[in-house]
Amino acid sequence: MEIPTIGPLRQDLALGARVLVSGRCAGWREDSFGVICSGPEPVETVQGLDYFYWVQFDSPQHDLSEDGPYSKAQVLGRCLAPAP
Repeated sequence: MEIPTIGPLRQDLALGARVLVSGRCAGWREDSFGVICSGPEPVETVQGLDYFYWVQFDSPQHDLSEDGPYSKAQVLGRCLAPAP
């Protein structure tokens, strides 16, 4: 499932929901799957209001700076899509 680089504003992701994380949007080397493990935290971005979610990755991920592996991270809701 392809998700856009910047998606629509999301505040509807429930705890435990499976999501697809857009690597291009969120600063990861690749797209990945994970589970929402926090409620939304509002944040102002250059695109306007958004929400951070903590995502527990299915498998540890590296960011674009080659740091990691990370087992979970805060990800903007615009970079998430419900998993198929």
